[in-house]
Amino acid sequence: MCDRQAGAGGRYCVLKSRLSRGNENFKILKEGAIVFDKKIIEVCTFASAARKYPQAEILDFSGDIAMPAFINPHVHLEFSANKGTLRYGDFLDWLGSVIASRQQLDAAARGRLIAEQIAAMMRSGVGTIGEISSFGGEAEACAQSGIRTVFFNEILGASRDAAAENISKFKERFERSKALASSLFIPAVSVHSPYSAHPQITEFATKLARENGLAISTHFMESAYERQWLRTGRGKFKTWLAKFNPTPAPFYSPQSFVAHFSGLRTLFTHCVWVDDFSIFDPKLHSITHCARSNRLLSKKRLSFKKLLASGLNYNIATDGLSSNFSLSFLDELRANLMMHDELGLVDLARALILGATRNAAAALGLNLGELKEGKLADIAVFEGIECDEAQLPLQLILQSKNAKSLFIEGMKCNF
Repeated sequence: MCDRQAGAGGRYCVLKSRLSRGNENFKILKEGAIVFDKKIIEVCTFASAARKYPQAEILDFSGDIAMPAFINPHVHLEFSANKGTLRYGDFLDWLGSVIASRQQLDAAARGRLIAEQIAAMMRSGVGTIGEISSFGGEAEACAQSGIRTVFFNEILGASRDAAAENISKFKERFERSKALASSLFIPAVSVHSPYSAHPQITEFATKLARENGLAISTHFMESAYERQWLRTGRGKFKTWLAKFNPTPAPFYSPQSFVAHFSGLRTLFTHCVWVDDFSIFDPKLHSITHCARSNRLLSKKRLSFKKLLASGLNYNIATDGLSSNFSLSFLDELRANLMMHDELGLVDLARALILGATRNAAAALGLNLGELKEGKLADIAVFEGIECDEAQLPLQLILQSKNAKSLFIEGMKCNF
């Protein structure tokens, strides 16, 4: 939970620390200060802040490192009870185990388990999550947690005959999430995937997002099976889908599926098997990368170098415990460092931190992700590290175990 700290009695807070603002140059303001209430009022030297705001409450983190709080834009808290139930190593084996166990796992992942996993993310410096929700049972826990939640109500259904029923059930869940809406709980929409969403489902969801200005997310090109299926209509996915439909056929090509999201701020999650990143809109589309999830399911890793060269916005996420073993965001960043050897460590660390802050905020359409005047005061403080300044992004990822303190909209969080 987070308690109101900033602005108590009409006062601002001044956080004294070394500052990494969250922009591309990674220059450190060594005797810095963040003046804030709900939003950041000013970023300056501490000496200047002390003169200009003599009545402010001083939060002294001298020697520590303050930076924008991390954003984890793709997680499945409904699977927080998974420990050994789901099968890894092959995407279709895993997907079958998810279908067989998801209602049981969802029923077990209520209350305390959800709160524990949210707290684990907050301890690792996360101030915002994108929760992908199939059933909606975790909505209240998210809304009461103090973390900012973009709540992606997910819709799926491959049957044309069942589309109306699936849409009706989705509307009920969506309305329940709207009743919880606040600055820290933001309803949104997710289309599960091109192999599980009939065009009527996708058209309904994208229309809803357009008419209401909602963020939208989807899983895309997560496995070689999906790529083969969308491109040729053949392969093991056809055999697997025949369990549910005697005459399965692809609903989309890769290009036609992406075209449904034209003009929409969309997070395309995974994209490990995308051949051509030019099919995406660089102004509105972003790629959400889940490195450990891909290692467990996809038999291939995303080419981070190719992604960076594309110029598309990208962000970093943990995925859920359905395809991960920890929701610590620092663990996820460290895993990325180990997996992506096509880039130098220092450059990769900088790219990862940008993906986890400024880029993720842009993907979600949120006014945060940088220590900058007018941005929401989402701030993570990590224990100071003595190292060469150029090495600081890398050493912060490698050495930090947990955040020392976390503020969300200026509220100090207790975790």
